[in-house]
Amino acid sequence: MEIKAHTVSAGKAEGEAIVYRGPFSFLGDLDPNTGKCLAPRHKLEGQSLVNKVFVFTTGKGSSGGDSTAWAIKQKNNVPAAMICLETEPILTSAVLVTGIPTVDRPEKDVFELIKTGDHVKVDATAGIIEVVGK
Repeated sequence: MEIKAHTVSAGKAEGEAIVYRGPFSFLGDLDPNTGKCLAPRHKLEGQSLVNKVFVFTTGKGSSGGDSTAWAIKQKNNVPAAMICLETEPILTSAVLVTGIPTVDRPEKDVFELIKTGDHVKVDATAGIIEVVGK
């Protein structure tokens, strides 16, 4: 199944999906040393986003988000690709700086069509999400 979306940061990647129906920030939500979500009592606490296709609602900007994303990229602890409903300026700059293939504004409900554990391909250059399955 293919879903069209808007390109935020070009590139191609694929991997296992991690789906989170909530906002995300590189600053405070992701441990740069491990790539795991670290917010206490967060639904994703302890889960690694490294090399995953991360599906979420939007960014929750903080002025340090892009520099934190860069530090995480230097340690190779970033998601393979990101799919969100709508980016905001800090998330946009973070994914552009790090080169994480990212799309937003999908034409279909990604929370209904993509489940954690699904294999997903993201061609952010063409604006296409492909859900391959488990």
